[in-house]
Amino acid sequence: MKWTDAIALESVGDNRFHAHVGEEWRALQGVHGGVVAALDVKAVEHVLRDAGVDPATTLRAATFGYVRGNAIGDIAIDVEVIRRGRAMVTAHVRTTQGDKTTTVARFHHSTPWDGPHFSDAPPMPAKPANTVRLERAGEAAHINNVETYLHPDTTLFAGAERAEWKAWSRPVDGGTFDTAWLTMFGDYFPPAVFTRAATAQRALTIEYSIQIHNAAGSWTLADDELLAARMHTFHSHDGFAVEDGWIYLPDGTLLATVRQTRLAG
Repeated sequence: MKWTDAIALESVGDNRFHAHVGEEWRALQGVHGGVVAALDVKAVEHVLRDAGVDPATTLRAATFGYVRGNAIGDIAIDVEVIRRGRAMVTAHVRTTQGDKTTTVARFHHSTPWDGPHFSDAPPMPAKPANTVRLERAGEAAHINNVETYLHPDTTLFAGAERAEWKAWSRPVDGGTFDTAWLTMFGDYFPPAVFTRAATAQRALTIEYSIQIHNAAGSWTLADDELLAARMHTFHSHDGFAVEDGWIYLPDGTLLATVRQTRLAG
């Protein structure tokens, strides 16, 4: 399925939308939360566009609370604009299946701002020659919706010293992507704790946030270019783990940071 088809929305009035999540977005533990997050992004941006918000306004930050697992099938998305200022718009979204809320989210869209430029983020990892194409059959079919190459030291349930993914990726149906695809991608990888664990374990996301550090709104990779990503679970205790991630453009520029709080163990 093309990405544009995967995040197709039907507007049913009063800032409500219907969408369908197909089998190709099945994850290890239910529906891939990133595609639901991407559908929420598209719904908010549909509402902002209809409201006549400045076209230079783009998504800069979002937080998603997964209060209940989504299932393959139809979902409903309700958007509420909380505040519309001169430069920034804040919106809330509730995603439901049947009569049950599955995801709640908050979005901040903004026009570009002037400010200082610096970064103390970890540098982009160097891509080795012997990366391994990430593909899965059956469970976690969503993995195949992104072209991804893993660092050879990144292996599921390998008992590694660090709970970390290192990978290089691009969309499967062209080099151009927007904030909705980027939001999906920030939640794309299996839990980083799986690389440190020796056996399968629980690692459900209960909260996911993304901060986008570039106001372009869409980006295009050349045919030989890949995004670089690092996802690192640096702390796990009392059944909760925290995972931080960095996503880089091919020139080494930090494009986005992500954080997840997971049930773990």
